[in-house]
Amino acid sequence: MFIEPKVYTALNHRPGLESRVGVAQLGQIAGPGTINTAVLIGSSLTMALALWAAKTGRRKSTVAFLVSTLVLGSTFLGIKAIEYSHKFHQHLVPGPHFEWEGPLAGGAQMFFNLYFLLTGLHALHMVVGAGLLIATAILAWRGRFSPQNHNFVEGVGLY
Repeated sequence: MFIEPKVYTALNHRPGLESRVGVAQLGQIAGPGTINTAVLIGSSLTMALALWAAKTGRRKSTVAFLVSTLVLGSTFLGIKAIEYSHKFHQHLVPGPHFEWEGPLAGGAQMFFNLYFLLTGLHALHMVVGAGLLIATAILAWRGRFSPQNHNFVEGVGLY
């Protein structure tokens, strides 16, 4: 997702075009994207801490970190839903009603095709992960994990 715009630009570079390509519209992605990046890094940290807690036999901490990861993942999905809503209202969803102010409408539509495909797949991954986190938190609350038995938590973290 991060490299696609660079590849597209490298393959379709035309000197002087950058100043005309609706940079303001693409820049609107940066605000929520930056926040969501911080949220996802935070959720990676809390998941790693949940695994550490499971490995060291800290049941309550394991549950707390799993729930924290779930909250951060839900925050990501909420921000993504708001971001998608803005794109819908701006007619930036690829299809017959797509509108792009500026040249390269086809290229912009391809960008948003890839954007929605990749971020949509990631959102699906997050929804499945939320289900796994809920199940894992319930199992942790019931004391199913220990320093000798923490592989399930690690597997969920790797997912």
